Amino acid sequence: MRHFTLLLTAGALQLSAQDPARIWGMTTSGGANNQGTVFAVDADGTDFTTVFSFDDASGWGPEGGLCLAPNGLIYGMTTFGGVGIPALGTLFTIDPATSAFTKLRDFTGPNGGYNHGTLIVGSDGLLYGAGYAGTDGGGSIFRVDPYTNSYTELYALDQSVDGAAINSRLLQASDGLFYGAASQGGANNQSGTLFRYDPVGDVYTKLHDFEGALGGRTPYGGLTQATNGWLYGTTFEGGVQNHGIVYKLDPVNDVFMKVKDIDDMNGTDCWNTLVNAGGDLVGTVTNGGMNAGGFIFTIDPTTDLFTVVNAFAVATGSGPLASLENGPDGQLYGMAQLGGTGFYGTIYRFDPITLQRTTLFNFDNGANGGLPRGELLLTGAGVGLAEAHTTSMVLMPNPTSGEVTLECAPSMLPLQATITDALGRVLSRRTVTATRTQIDLGRIPGIRFVTLNASGYTHTLHVLVE
Repeated sequence: MRHFTLLLTAGALQLSAQDPARIWGMTTSGGANNQGTVFAVDADGTDFTTVFSFDDASGWGPEGGLCLAPNGLIYGMTTFGGVGIPALGTLFTIDPATSAFTKLRDFTGPNGGYNHGTLIVGSDGLLYGAGYAGTDGGGSIFRVDPYTNSYTELYALDQSVDGAAINSRLLQASDGLFYGAASQGGANNQSGTLFRYDPVGDVYTKLHDFEGALGGRTPYGGLTQATNGWLYGTTFEGGVQNHGIVYKLDPVNDVFMKVKDIDDMNGTDCWNTLVNAGGDLVGTVTNGGMNAGGFIFTIDPTTDLFTVVNAFAVATGSGPLASLENGPDGQLYGMAQLGGTGFYGTIYRFDPITLQRTTLFNFDNGANGGLPRGELLLTGAGVGLAEAHTTSMVLMPNPTSGEVTLECAPSMLPLQATITDALGRVLSRRTVTATRTQIDLGRIPGIRFVTLNASGYTHTLHVLVE
């Protein structure tokens, strides 16, 4: 099977029939120094490569995921290590074309650090994140400019008022504002908060204090916007049996509602952020369920119906601490922290239609790493490489105000085009049957991912809507 590699040219995106789509991720353990790895593997589980092994100086034990920036580099953070006292992790880049690792920043507490989450690409093309550390000790919201690699703390949280200890990635909702969950702090005995941040006005607004009992506490996962406009999330604790809850928040009226109590029958410990998959929300629970190894569940936002759809087991991977991610093929991809044939976790694929889960790779805590906790990044192996042999396929302009033109050779038709936003939400799908086709990416500013599939070719590339 041949795949496309993204080529960046003036005003256009071109594809070459060269490299396969790749899955990128990190492990917290294993590798050359037993301090975690960056890895890449084909989307079918083959051609696994340990790209980088972490050590004390580079940072180690990454618990978040990786982010593909508009400059073609992959950005990530470690949770521990680096240079300084205390050594609270690092910010780094990986060049997917050369596998070159570059450390950009050592965190020591007042300047940020102890980051468990994943950076996201904002509608302005800059990277946004949030974490445990910052100038006021309650965590911070920060920005990274991928063109200058400058780091800016945007807001330092006051633990007793704002909340503290943000574990997950931020959400940029349809209103252009950022939303998130702080797992500690707030008004109710360190139960956590929900918040909104306006980067233009530099305004932080606390939206909800978790009550710490039936209303849930300790929201480790982030927020996801459903097709009904509400923001959905989970908590790790609280609820009827103190096993966590599923909740939703109306971002227009700031109304909070509990959707579901997680109980002994269903499982325990919701760590992750939900993902929007074709209208339904899909999430994981880390423990309990049929095989005591956690499970995958869905929520129908039209009814808020909660359904357990797939149970994890030790033999094929268990204890998922990583959120699922949308793939360009309509499948969901994730990692289990434990189990599998190597006993140190797995990479898996989940089909939201058939509800079947397939193990793609087994970690053994050796050179390939082990105990993965963060979400995966699906991209092309050769981003930014100028290959010699290109197909006659061009997508332009980039950036755009909302529409792009796809030009391709007749031999490439028909094409299937899927448009998703920076958070993996599917915006539209269409079949392309003409050699020159207009594709509407929408008018809301932000990154769009355009996935093109045809006759064994597939690749996802990004376009900036200004």
